[in-house]
Amino acid sequence: MVSPLEKIELRGEDPTGHGYYGAKRGSRKHKGLDLVAAPGDAVLSPIHGVVTKLGYPYANNLAFRYVEITNDTYRVWLMYVAPEVKVGDRVFEGQRVGEVQDIAGYWDPKMKNHVHYQVWKHGLLTDPEPLITAYGCTCKRSSRELPQV
Repeated sequence: MVSPLEKIELRGEDPTGHGYYGAKRGSRKHKGLDLVAAPGDAVLSPIHGVVTKLGYPYANNLAFRYVEITNDTYRVWLMYVAPEVKVGDRVFEGQRVGEVQDIAGYWDPKMKNHVHYQVWKHGLLTDPEPLITAYGCTCKRSSRELPQV
């Protein structure tokens, strides 16, 4: 396991909503966990695996991307990430797979900029926090600072 690079900051609550797993989103629940990160920060893979998909999370919005990494136990979806890998690439825990996108600048400056993590363990959607906190860090700070909300 890779040693922590930075303290993990969960999005929690900001003026635009909640970023924790299971948070209410109208008639649905938030399926992932949001970790605060500045645009341009490196996004690191939380697992060893293969890049199985690169895509757009919103059919009507091509501004944002995601990277999906899979192994025998986990399928991890990293959303709001400009990919730097290709489908079929083998990646290692702690390896850079992309760069954090500027979602707060796009949606609402009151939102804490973040990367969204969804995790399936043995095919079942699960709370990503144990995997993410066991790893220690999934983003490496660039020289840019996060704006204060």
